[in-house]
Amino acid sequence: MQLAIDTTDLVLTVLVAIGALQLAWFSVLLARKGIRAERIQQLVRPPLAIWVLFWPVYAHPLWIWAGLIALSLPVLLGLTSKRPFWLKLLHAWSTPAHLRGPFPPYMLPQIAFLAALAIAIAFFLSIPEFGLGLGLSLCLALTGADILDSLGKFRLGFPLHPEQTLPGHLLLILLCTLTLSWSIHVYHGIDWRPSLIATLIAGIVASIARAITPGMLHQATSVMMMGVTLWLL
Repeated sequence: MQLAIDTTDLVLTVLVAIGALQLAWFSVLLARKGIRAERIQQLVRPPLAIWVLFWPVYAHPLWIWAGLIALSLPVLLGLTSKRPFWLKLLHAWSTPAHLRGPFPPYMLPQIAFLAALAIAIAFFLSIPEFGLGLGLSLCLALTGADILDSLGKFRLGFPLHPEQTLPGHLLLILLCTLTLSWSIHVYHGIDWRPSLIATLIAGIVASIARAITPGMLHQATSVMMMGVTLWLL
């Protein structure tokens, strides 16, 4: 039985590594077709929600860190390798100048995203019903908000993030509320409607954190503040 459990975790890790390489290949393919780096990054993150949904399947949840390391490998190769493929990936996952804030150019959006994912994993290992929802919110809600912001409708004009829009923030709050409530429902088997008030507050806190945190760190800050808010409530 122990061998079967270890094999399951190992297989999941291998699948994550293969998925990371596929996302890298897909990113380079889009970059060669002239797709903007920001749009590429928006497209490659939502599929990672599939991996987040597998977190409860791990027999030994600490193996989730191995999956995060596997996701980090393309970033490391992009930063260190001089081969054309990895240089193109570095361009596809580069940080737009207006989003760098105080950080140097090599502070890739993917690094900021992986840092936020690490926070969600840490919450999952201690409070699974919160961590699962945080991981899904990161992949779906925060990315969905970025996609709506790219349309440029009803910009809010925040000093640190002038590109953020009202529809993006409303979508963020809605998806965070739903994913966090669903996660609590999955783990406790209770009607998820009573938790909507608490998760709505967490979503609003994430929206505020996203607006006032400089650079790409708003993802990690939003995830952290959602987790802390749920823990306090």
